[in-house]
Amino acid sequence: MWSNHNEFLKTSALFDEPNFILKIIEFITFYPNKMILIVDDIRANIIALKKTLELHDLDVDTAESGEEALKKILKTDYCLIIMDVQMPGLDGFEVVKILSGNKKTQEIPVIFLSAINIEKKYIFKGYETGAVDYITKPVDTDLLILKVKTFLKIYEQKNELKAMKDLLSKEIKIRKEAQD
Repeated sequence: MWSNHNEFLKTSALFDEPNFILKIIEFITFYPNKMILIVDDIRANIIALKKTLELHDLDVDTAESGEEALKKILKTDYCLIIMDVQMPGLDGFEVVKILSGNKKTQEIPVIFLSAINIEKKYIFKGYETGAVDYITKPVDTDLLILKVKTFLKIYEQKNELKAMKDLLSKEIKIRKEAQD
């Protein structure tokens, strides 16, 4: 099977097959990665949030620092990151700023969680840095799950559109070459 849409696009003779649309549908249903990364320096927070997400059949990975998160993000494709703001070393704002400046990671939605930085200026900073949401603790788990599922759906739809665009671009190229 394909590990990502670039590998899928390299599949030979794909566009010559009469079931081209079926291949697109097969790819789209396979491709979406639903791994969520939780980043928090407090282990108890990670465990509680991880259990909550897993109860809703969501795949979860964890990191206990901004530095560890960056290392994991370089190796694994995540569809969503839930990140504490206040952490030793690289804080959540710094990590998201780094992610926003990288083509590979700039599209990963980030939800900030914070118990300390709940003032409006910090919430604004979170959004300005590139987060898609900013939730203050204590967290309403029902609301968090709804938000997580919404951002997962948006992320999946963006990937589907990108995959379709890439496939259609390749199809156009092949047809133009065939005309020449």
